[in-house]
Amino acid sequence: MAGFEIYYDGLEECATRARGVANQFKSLADEAPPSVGSSCFGDLEGFSDKLVKAVSDLEAKIEAEARHAHQNLTKVEAAIYKVVDNVRKADPSPGPRTEQA
Repeated sequence: MAGFEIYYDGLEECATRARGVANQFKSLADEAPPSVGSSCFGDLEGFSDKLVKAVSDLEAKIEAEARHAHQNLTKVEAAIYKVVDNVRKADPSPGPRTEQA
């Protein structure tokens, strides 16, 4: 792997940031929004219940997307650490954390 500089600290920082953002998405998904009832919208001539259903469906989709983002970012973090591990195994030269590979 001559000619490449591997910045392990940079890769590990990316993994750390991926974990931080993943945790933010997890927190978003775990937060239970306040219950929405038809009384929130007043009397809309039969549309209040439909509006409540639409809001509930939207909240469910947001939660599902946030969980999906959390899962994917957790995988990104693991993949970055795997890259670091594989590069270190392929080129076990001693030296500083920023090494010529």
